[in-house]
Amino acid sequence: MKRFAIYIIVASSISLAFAQAPPKRELRAAWVATVANIDWPRDRNAPATEQVFELIQLFDALEEAGINAVFFQVRTEADALYMSPHEPWSYWLTGEQGTPPDPFFDPLAYAVELAHQRNMELHAWFNPYRAAHDVAKYEAARSHVTKRRPDLTLKFGDYRLLDPGSPEVRRIVKRVVADVVTRYDVDGVHFDDYFYPYDKIESEDSLSFDWFGGETLDVDDWRRHNVNRLMAELYAAIKSVKPRVKFGISPFGIVKNEYAGTDGFDSYEILYCDPLTWINDRTIDYVNPQLYWKIGHERADFAKLLPWWASVKGARHLYVGLYASKMAREDYEDPAMLGKQLRMTRAIDGVDGVVYFSAKAIGGNWNGLADSMRTDWFAYPSFPPTAPWLDALPPKEPFDPVARPDSASGGARLSWGDPRPAEDGEKPYYYVVYSADDRAPNVEDPRDVLRVLPPGKRGFVDADYEEGRVYLVSAFDRLHNESAPVKVRFLEDE
Repeated sequence: MKRFAIYIIVASSISLAFAQAPPKRELRAAWVATVANIDWPRDRNAPATEQVFELIQLFDALEEAGINAVFFQVRTEADALYMSPHEPWSYWLTGEQGTPPDPFFDPLAYAVELAHQRNMELHAWFNPYRAAHDVAKYEAARSHVTKRRPDLTLKFGDYRLLDPGSPEVRRIVKRVVADVVTRYDVDGVHFDDYFYPYDKIESEDSLSFDWFGGETLDVDDWRRHNVNRLMAELYAAIKSVKPRVKFGISPFGIVKNEYAGTDGFDSYEILYCDPLTWINDRTIDYVNPQLYWKIGHERADFAKLLPWWASVKGARHLYVGLYASKMAREDYEDPAMLGKQLRMTRAIDGVDGVVYFSAKAIGGNWNGLADSMRTDWFAYPSFPPTAPWLDALPPKEPFDPVARPDSASGGARLSWGDPRPAEDGEKPYYYVVYSADDRAPNVEDPRDVLRVLPPGKRGFVDADYEEGRVYLVSAFDRLHNESAPVKVRFLEDE
């Protein structure tokens, strides 16, 4: 059994004793950023066949590292990395906005397929408001909102933003998101931290405030209300299409400095970011703050921010955003920082997982990051936490699991049938097999997980079978509720 040292953070008076058993429930995610070709595709001018191969390699690397969810960016600046009836193809995909990939493929559809083949969740990541982060960088397509409806945008130098105060903008964003949820088999919808500009807005939205501001709110509260209203309406829209699809947001890690004793950027006053309202109003399923600072940072100490977020997460999931692209660099001051931060998240009640920015640090195994994940941090499988407010009903148990000798491998061939649907009509989405030698497996310990089967599979061959091995099989539904385990019966080959 692996023994962990105790890491003590004096400043926050938290003693962190590492759990001896790895967590069975933990989201382990990575952001795949497409804007500016950060993670994928590396070359927007490459043939689509090369881009597809590169995407496969990236998903393979994430799977090998133990990642169980991918946040895949599909809308970077009112564009699309999927076949959209509403917005043009992204410049970051083909080098010309509005031009489809050649030969044709649909990146989002393919990413969903790649993820589900590897038992990963796929969250479609949207930027809700950004229309152009550098107007002069490329020519916008004729169908782009900056050409078709410039009146719906606000201009800040070379940056264009969809006007959060406009009711028409809310309708556009809802229509885009609902279209993706309807047509693609995504597990979640994800928003990043870009609401109002990081350079504080001044009077650029004064006309909208005059038209839509009303008389009860000052301009700052009205701006926060604009964001909060869109989030609430989006949550309702997503659930009306597919209630199981989760909605989450990754806000800047500091809301107000007074909350956690920090001295940094105040996103409540500048970005008009109000995550406590989303949590309290339950208009998100998870909050994913970007805690991109080191433990002991002078102005934004990770060890102060993490327990504060855990204390306010309410009845929703908390996933912690970690800055892999900085802290896994060879020249970073503390090569062990990401490991320390992960272990701290596991030592504090209320943290449900981590998300790494960004995927290239894992795919490129920067400074041995993927090796650490594969051999240590994520050496055993883990399943995303359940969301009982969406679905608390587990599927029925696997039907009659049996094992027979497999002559080809000298091992055992396991198989079972799908059970009848649960009371909510759901059948199992995937199955998990536990095993142990000469004892009953512990289904709460992921070290006893032998195999996680992808959707559609109801059996496999254990070539390493030895006499006395005990198998249990359980069923999981789409939101990772687990059935009672069923013991596998051994049969002689007919």
